[in-house]
Amino acid sequence: MKLTTKTCILSIVISILIFNTPSFAYDIIIIKGRDIPPYREAVKGFNSVLKANVHEYVIEPEFNDEGKGHAIIRGLKNHKTDLIFTLGSDALALVEGEFRDTPIVFSFVLNPDAVIGAGGGSRRTNIIGIDMNIPPEEQFNAIMKIVPNVQRIAVIYDPSKTQPLIIEAEAAAKKLGITLAAKKIATKAEAINAISQMEGKADAIWMAPDATAIIPESIEYMLLFSFRNKIPIIGISEKYVKNGALLALSFDSEDMGRQAGEAAAAMILEGLENRDIKNAPLLKPRKFRLSINLNTAEKMGINIPEKIIRQSDKVYR
Repeated sequence: MKLTTKTCILSIVISILIFNTPSFAYDIIIIKGRDIPPYREAVKGFNSVLKANVHEYVIEPEFNDEGKGHAIIRGLKNHKTDLIFTLGSDALALVEGEFRDTPIVFSFVLNPDAVIGAGGGSRRTNIIGIDMNIPPEEQFNAIMKIVPNVQRIAVIYDPSKTQPLIIEAEAAAKKLGITLAAKKIATKAEAINAISQMEGKADAIWMAPDATAIIPESIEYMLLFSFRNKIPIIGISEKYVKNGALLALSFDSEDMGRQAGEAAAAMILEGLENRDIKNAPLLKPRKFRLSINLNTAEKMGINIPEKIIRQSDKVYR
């Protein structure tokens, strides 16, 4: 249920009064930026690991406006809690600067350094989260199992957005004995031309999560280019597989919640003074979902092994 400003604040007050019971040793606030299935699955996983008095809230982006957001924060600060679990960038942005002594575990934030410390990139010792990027090595392994003759994987990217990820991808490609043909772009307008230049230079295309490269126009053109040249695409998520990408790896939302619950338990039990995570990397998702498109495979003359089809979490025909 989405809440208005007044009902959101009122629900916080009522929740504090009604649910603040001594049933468990710990008290936790969960804040979701939206009430959507992946977030609900993550909360389910989180709650399965960490038994606590849980107070769950749903916000809307407009509540982060000055005044409205401050009113919500005041309500939360009146409630002493052991830890805050956030889902989504808006939820993290709402609390990260206000709770500096309270452990915060975040999830579903694509670029956390742009949120934490107002984009300063500094990681504080009371905040830890789970990376939303699927490791490139996992994605390259997936395409190589389906299309064994892949030797060159092409990608377009904006260095100002995803340079660290591309460096990781280049290392992964080298480890696997293949080549990453990475094409730099600086503006969204350059994306389509960069895709055109992949002709004859790639056996597969990797959709890196880059806000400059991946826009509606470039996605549409990339899919057309893929079918025209019979070059399969590794999509960012399941929805791109539905639209024609050959495959995609996505994280398992419920397991991500369990992973967040384990991190939360460690932070509570060890105490912030014993847990220096300032320079620690983000936790990597540990369980993935494979989506494949058999219709795309047929049009490209790709024979996907039956074993992989059976093991896939989502199959489009």
